[in-house]
Parts: sequence; C-alpha cells; structure tokens
Amino acid sequence: MREFLFLVTVILLSACNKEDHNNPLISEPEPKPETFSVQWDNLIDHSTENSTDIFIGTQYIGVQNWPLIAHAPYIFVGATFPKNAFATSFDREFKGNKHPINLTFNFKHPANYITCMETISGIEYKKKIKEAMKSEEYKSYTPPTKPYIAKIADLKSLSNLESCFPENKNFGNTLEKIGKQYLEMKNIKSLSVGKIMIKGFTVSMDIPTASLFIDMPDNLNELVYIREITYGVTAYFIIASEQSYQDVLNTFKFDEYQKLKNKSQIILLTVSDLNQDAIIKSSFDDLTEFLKAPFSEYRYGYPIFCKGQYANDNTIFIRDN
Repeated sequence: MREFLFLVTVILLSACNKEDHNNPLISEPEPKPETFSVQWDNLIDHSTENSTDIFIGTQYIGVQNWPLIAHAPYIFVGATFPKNAFATSFDREFKGNKHPINLTFNFKHPANYITCMETISGIEYKKKIKEAMKSEEYKSYTPPTKPYIAKIADLKSLSNLESCFPENKNFGNTLEKIGKQYLEMKNIKSLSVGKIMIKGFTVSMDIPTASLFIDMPDNLNELVYIREITYGVTAYFIIASEQSYQDVLNTFKFDEYQKLKNKSQIILLTVSDLNQDAIIKSSFDDLTEFLKAPFSEYRYGYPIFCKGQYANDNTIFIRDN
C-alpha cells in the first residue's frame, strides 16, 4: 500500500510540474542585460604603476555652449585640504598660517624657474604664475607636443559613454547627447571613444624641513597639502565609422587616422585653459591641429595631475579608487 501511495504522489508531482512549465501565465525570469565595461586600448601610455600622480583632468570639465558647466576648483601648490576632500571636491581649504615655500617651475631647458612664495594663498600663487610666464626661462621653454597618454576603446553604443568617464558621469551623458545630435548613424559599423592627455610643465614645492604650518592645527593628521600640480591639455573624441573598430584602432596605431575621414565622422572636444570648458570640433583636421600645437604662449593648460602629501609627516597621499 505504501509503495502504491508513493507512486501516485510521484505521478501527481510530475504532472503539476509539467503543467507549470506549459502554463503561459508563469513566465521565465528575464535574462539580465549585459553591463558595459570599457576596455581601453593603449596607443601611448607613459604612466607607471607606482606613480603617485593623481589624474584630475576630467572630473571638473564642462562643455562650451551646453548645459554642463565646468566646476573647476581653484587649487594651488601649498593649498591644504582635509584628506576626504583632496582630489575630489577640493573644498574646505585649511587656511592656517604657513611658512614661506620655494616654488619650482620645471621648464628644464635652459633652466627651471624658482621663486619664493612668502604668503601661501591663491592670490599670491596667481602672481607667481604671472611672474613665471614673463621669465626668460619660460620664453625659452618649448612645451611638449607628444601625448603622455592616448587611449581608444570600442564604444558599441552612445549610451555607454557615461561608464567611460566614471569620475564625471555628467560629462559622459553630455557626450552622448552631443553624439546623438551631430552623428549620422546610417551605415555605421563601429563607434569608438578616445582620450588624449598631454603634459605641460609642473609646479612643485620643497618638502618642509619642519612643518608647513607656523601654528600647528589640531587636525594636522587629517590634512593633505598639494606638493605638485602638472598643467596640461586633454582631448576626447567619438568616431562613428563605416569601418570596423579594429580598422579604426589600426589607423591610430600607425598614425594614419586621416585615412578615416572619407568614411567616418568625428566629434572632438578639447580642453586647454583654466576655465576647463571643452570646445567642440568636428573634423580629423582639428585633431591634427590639436596634436601639432596643444599649447600656445599664453595657453599653458589647466591642472590635469596633482600630487599630495600628508601635512603631519610628508608621506605620499594615495587616493582610494
């Protein structure tokens, strides 16, 4: 009898499972959409794994004549911030009295320009920048033209631009809108996104022998000062091409991207001054002109890298990713 009841139970359960499987009211769970993770192909990369430079060239930029407004903080060598604001918001600057510092502008050829900043403040730093721009060292200075970093990636869809710039998602969203407005997507086989960083000169200060501060602040252990700022320029671009991504990548690898112009479109955004407003351009010739002359006599760029050190012991500040 028990064997008979067990057999009946198995048959009933199998029937129920079959009915559930065939029941149109019971839907299978929808597969989760694949998340896009940008995979950058390095064209040029002179950075090193142990570098303590912090890239800040994208996170504050805006786009000229678009709703995205640049929100660049005014930073300077010697400025001090709480560690949780350093290289992020750069707010709540600690303005305690500080000892004078020597500033070095690494114009290198024929020589660096060195000056003393008696009062550590943004106003005084601006004066020192202007003095440096008038110096014989700067007049003899030849700014670099070769990129420090250049990368390109297979974008696949304009909607993926936000995830390409996690440090400034609003910039990625604005790029998507610009692409939708200006790019003709008919017959397009690939979408590519690229970014270029060109370093100019660096301004640095000597490490304090005793303390940066005249009067020791109570929260000294929580403070980080800017030891170095590197000025430079950046460019960002989207390419819609009738060629494959691999073909587009190869033209950049061999510096033959001008071959793309007949079957591709480009939207180029360049950032080259302290306002950090990107200017929109729309040709491969514009990209060539940018690479030929990224700097001018009075356009030395904006802060794209900085380096911080803790005020209590001068150890290097490392930003959490």
